[in-house]
Amino acid sequence: MPALKGYVLVVISLLLSGYVTTLSSGSSTPVQAAIANALRWLDANQNPEGSYGSTPQYYQHWAAAAAYALWLNNSSSSKASRAYSWIASQMDNSSSGIWYEADIPGAILYSLAASGNLGLLHRSSDYTALRDFQKSNGGFAGFAEPPTYAPVASAVDTSMALWGLIHARAVNASSQEKAASFLFSLQNTTDGSFALTSNMVYNNLESLAPDPISLTALALAVLKDAAYTAADSRISRGLDYLERALSASFKSRVDASNSTGHVYAASLAAIAFNDYSKSADAYASTTFIIAKQSADGGFHDESRGSVVSNALDTAWAAIALQQVTPAPESGAPLPTVALFGIIAGIVGLAVIVGVVVYLVQRNKTQTQVKSL
Repeated sequence: MPALKGYVLVVISLLLSGYVTTLSSGSSTPVQAAIANALRWLDANQNPEGSYGSTPQYYQHWAAAAAYALWLNNSSSSKASRAYSWIASQMDNSSSGIWYEADIPGAILYSLAASGNLGLLHRSSDYTALRDFQKSNGGFAGFAEPPTYAPVASAVDTSMALWGLIHARAVNASSQEKAASFLFSLQNTTDGSFALTSNMVYNNLESLAPDPISLTALALAVLKDAAYTAADSRISRGLDYLERALSASFKSRVDASNSTGHVYAASLAAIAFNDYSKSADAYASTTFIIAKQSADGGFHDESRGSVVSNALDTAWAAIALQQVTPAPESGAPLPTVALFGIIAGIVGLAVIVGVVVYLVQRNKTQTQVKSL
């Protein structure tokens, strides 16, 4: 029997070592590779003070998104820390240029709050200043609507402002309900999509939501954080609209040479689908996102006229890819329970093999004794 025990231990050791080697030798998945390349682009294109773009004073929302994408990957990232310090200083500076509309400070506040970096803000009046954009109709103003180009309440300003205030826990129930009601007032009751304003469906110059798909996805993601669920018929209609958009623009056109350019919309849609547990749709959206990655690792959304990679599209693509759990077939690591189950199975198999070998050897020995 000592020989048998030794044999079983050898078999177990060999089987386990082979299994561990198989696990450790696996290459990165397409999702992991896409995230790594996007984050490298954000690393390489950050300005020394943490901003992005050649004229950073106009692109604080780029830095807010980039900071969050980098932080999701590594909360101790020096690049993320630099970006957060810079956007917080922009919030604290009343003349920084972000306080002409609600969406930019809302996006910054969301990024700071979601990453636990609200402590970088040094002025409590930042919250008051953002809340002051809310109008009597519940919406937050900022979009300059033609022909007067006077700021009006819009879906993108309301969504971003509400998102930031919710995560910062700086909005009361009444204001939150009014903002949500305003968003629902902009929903098309026929197809479930959300419009930019009561007079305009969308505007491709609105960088934080340049098309109906991104407007709808953004509104749905924010409404989820405002405690609305898919059981609400208005939410389900919005998700139905996104699913139709996914089928038309993403799922059936994952070939980068034959697809529409709504990568930003796909990123927000992936986040919204993920929030409402629409896993298959979220995976399909991320498949499209990966197909649209540029050779330099960045992303750009053609719907707003972008032709080169930029920090906004790259960051939101990276955020979506990091937030959506990879599909099982994409090579995601096995859960711990499944891993122990496999190991137990291997051990059991080794024991069975050992017993069989022992019985064979015993019978052989007995036969040899009888022959003597």
